[in-house]
Order: sequence, then structure tokens, then C-alpha cells
Amino acid sequence: MTNIDSRPTRPMLAMMRRSARGGGHLQHAQTMLAAAGLAALTIVAVAAAMMMSLG
Repeated sequence: MTNIDSRPTRPMLAMMRRSARGGGHLQHAQTMLAAAGLAALTIVAVAAAMMMSLG
């Protein structure tokens, strides 16, 4: 049976895991930013509709 030593590839695997984790955080941040922008746009639209109905 062959024993494959994975020690030389461990730093590379750790780097790939860190990169994937960082990409996930970036995607989450972008999603939250888009949701915040949509919420702000909705608030502005409701305020504009209320101003039109008062005027």
C-alpha cells in the first residue's frame, strides 16, 4: 500500500481555505450592502409618496 505524504500540500490547502472564507465574507458584505440600499430606496419612495399626498 502506498503512503502519500500530504505535508508539502498543507500550506497550500490552508491558503485555499482562507481564500474561500474571505470570498464568502466579501459576498455576504455585498449582499448586505445591496439589501441596505434597497431598504433606503424604499424609505425614500414612501416618503416621496407621502409628500405628494400631502401637497
